Amino acid sequence: MPQLNVQQLFEERRDKLQLTWIGGHDGASRVLTNDALNRPGVGLVGHMNLVHPILIQAIGESDLAYLSSLSTDARIESLKRLCTGETVSIFVCDGMDAPGYLIEACDQYNTPLFLSQKKGRVFVNLLRPYLQRELSEVTTKHGVFLDVLGFGTMITGNSQIGKSELALELISRGAGLVADDAVELFQIGPETIQGRCPTILRDFLEVRGIGVLNIRAIFGETAVRPRKTLRLIVHLERPTEDYFRGLDRLQTKSSTTTILGVEIPTVTLAVVAGRNLAVLVEAAVRHYILQTRGYDSTKDFLDRHEAAMREQIDASTPALPNTKAPRLAPTTTESASAPPMFDESGIFRAYESEG
Repeated sequence: MPQLNVQQLFEERRDKLQLTWIGGHDGASRVLTNDALNRPGVGLVGHMNLVHPILIQAIGESDLAYLSSLSTDARIESLKRLCTGETVSIFVCDGMDAPGYLIEACDQYNTPLFLSQKKGRVFVNLLRPYLQRELSEVTTKHGVFLDVLGFGTMITGNSQIGKSELALELISRGAGLVADDAVELFQIGPETIQGRCPTILRDFLEVRGIGVLNIRAIFGETAVRPRKTLRLIVHLERPTEDYFRGLDRLQTKSSTTTILGVEIPTVTLAVVAGRNLAVLVEAAVRHYILQTRGYDSTKDFLDRHEAAMREQIDASTPALPNTKAPRLAPTTTESASAPPMFDESGIFRAYESEG
């Protein structure tokens, strides 16, 4: 089960949050676990709250002013409630100094106390995604995870189908490598999955026939990414004899793959000699980007096809006689002699003059 202790949190976020450890050192072994994300009524991190339990309490200037305004007995009782129960650690933000009574209470109850130079709101916004990432359930998938045109794209498929070779081609075209072979995926939001690389495999890409390549050393710093949000899965598949026969050429609905309860759009590409898979992957990503912006090229084509069929039907249907006014004779016979826009199978056929 994923877990994070206070000592690890301090070491990994010290510089990011500008932290100083000033009290409650005996509580360094206190642990946050994955259960903290799903416990009803318990907040993970937030501003000081003496009513609803919060695991990590952020105290700002106004909170310190409130505590100082209390009587001695009321303050002692408030500090006891603040330092015990569900509280794992306390952070004094806004660049404020911790008063002596708060340091004494944290030492008494072994509650780690830190100073942060960050504003309380900024502190909470910076720490929350870190905790979500470290404590989320992690699943490992076989594939290559890339940043293609700014979108996290995972390439999957059977072993030896050419995932790493395709990734190398995409990297040479400007993509960034996140992970090869083993991709660690974790949920950071209700509909958001993020991927990263195990530490031991970071920066490396294995290409059969060449060996293990250090992508950072070969292509530079901009060719690797520490993590990326998973937006699209491209699955490589060797087609059978019936693959193309049963393929829906005008597919209007994309398939999906469920990872940690989140459905990820999935595109399946057939690995056939002569196909430029790198171009196809980039085209799939561009097509997905357009779909996220509300444009579907397949639907647009079908709408045009339907409109052209309606025009053909309307042109071939005789008009009803007008009883109020005499019907004028047609002045041209072009419509009668013009070739049909659709052949016998109902497929649209453009005029040669229109290209």
